[in-house]
Amino acid sequence: MIETVLIFKKEIGKFKVTLKNSLSLSSEKVTQNPRSFNTKQIQTAIENTQLIDIEEKILPDLLFKSSEYLLKDFFLYMHQTGLYNRQLKFWQSLANITQISFCKLGKGLFKKVDLNAHIVYFYIDPQAPSSCAIVDERNNINYQDFKVVLTKADTGILSKKLKGIVYFLKNEPADDFVNKLKEITNGFDPVSRYESRLNNSPTRLNLITYKKENEIYTFQHIFPELKSVGYKLKVEESV
Repeated sequence: MIETVLIFKKEIGKFKVTLKNSLSLSSEKVTQNPRSFNTKQIQTAIENTQLIDIEEKILPDLLFKSSEYLLKDFFLYMHQTGLYNRQLKFWQSLANITQISFCKLGKGLFKKVDLNAHIVYFYIDPQAPSSCAIVDERNNINYQDFKVVLTKADTGILSKKLKGIVYFLKNEPADDFVNKLKEITNGFDPVSRYESRLNNSPTRLNLITYKKENEIYTFQHIFPELKSVGYKLKVEESV
């Protein structure tokens, strides 16, 4: 894909992820036996996670908020809905992140244009990310624009390492966009759609929309679609 070749990434900051109290319950501990922990306990575990700016650079607040959301609220959400059953490796990886790298996306060779989008890489092993997030601030992007950036995030050696990709969209995608997502994740199958495997790879794909009101960001998981936040997926665990 020619458009992908023209896109470049520039690292703009790093965070480390640590525990506030090493003796308290952690997300990693929860993943060892997820059925033995209730919501209140998991809330305690995720609040024990903290993100610390390593380089003290000024970053868009959305990047921090979306990263924090994945490691905390989304981690809890996956447990509450049962989504973690079908995306177990990805869910476990979120509990073990030690470092985050933020990259700004641009396009062009001679005349470079800001794409108004970022890729955030999450590391357990410092040599290769275990998951990543794409934070796209463009309005009403089409599937082609989406696919170009998605391909840039999941290329080469990364495709063999990434447990999950989460794409943050500013607006909810149209029905034809969602149908294309189902095609690349086997989303028409009633069971495997929750696994949401990207092109039958080990990488899970999730979409989340965000909005900002009164200086507060809120997030909503929209793909793969669940019946409700409290719905438990009655399926066997999959790795």
